[in-house]
Order: sequence, then C-alpha cells, then structure tokens
Amino acid sequence: MAAISSPSFVITGQAYGRRATLEIMGDTLKWRAQRGARQIAENIATTVHDVRNARWLDLAWSRGGAVLIVLGVLWAASAGVLAGVVTAAGGLGLVVWRRMRPRQFLVLDVGDRRLVLRVTAPSAPPARALAQRIQHTLASGEGPQATPMLP
Repeated sequence: MAAISSPSFVITGQAYGRRATLEIMGDTLKWRAQRGARQIAENIATTVHDVRNARWLDLAWSRGGAVLIVLGVLWAASAGVLAGVVTAAGGLGLVVWRRMRPRQFLVLDVGDRRLVLRVTAPSAPPARALAQRIQHTLASGEGPQATPMLP
C-alpha cells in the first residue's frame, strides 16, 4: 500500500470508452470521467470508507485463443494438418499475447453506481493497492479517524 500513501496520486485509465481518472488524496477519492454520446461529465467525490465494495480484476486469459487452439486441433485431426496447425498457432499467439498484456480493471461500488476503470499498466500497482486497502477497511469495519472534508 506504499504506492498510494503519498498525499496525492492519480490512477489513469478508461471508463465508458474515454479517458478517466481516479485521484487519491489520503482517504478521499475523486472520480472524473465522461459518459454518454453527449459526453456528460461524471465527477464523484467520496472516501474509502463510503465504498461498498472494491475489486481488482486481472483478466489474463483469451477465450478466443482457446477456441482457436481447440478448433486447430480438431482440424488437424480431421480435415488437414496444415490448416489445423496454422489455426492452433494463431490461437496460441492470442493466448500468449493476453497473458503478457492482461486487461486490468478496478471496480468500485459507490452509492448507487458501479465505477469501472480499465487501468493503464503504469497505474496498475496503485490501483491494486487501493482495492486491497478498501477491502481491508471493509473487513475491519474501521471508520475514518476524523470526518473527511470532501471537495
């Protein structure tokens, strides 16, 4: 959790298909994103104590790659070795690519909203630490030391 203990840190990524940020200042969180076709600004300020649930998702598996591998093996056994090997190799390439570059998401349940941020690679360690910090706060039932001042 040392990555987010600094006075202020910004986690960057994408939400709703556009750039979004989550700024962390002590226990205060500021979410900034734009949603919808008209790009409506979504600005939410809260604290780690008001988040109902936090999850860190590290999706490092390619379903499409797995399907291509199975299809390639079936083709190699029945139709033609060359087509099967090429298809299986393409599927293996997809699986290796996804393992090396996983999709990483930070999901926060705040009030009646679920904030989903597809996190950039440089922001992954502090986002993971934030999710662990919130989960620890929820499990311990710890409240804020003082009433936080929201902007």
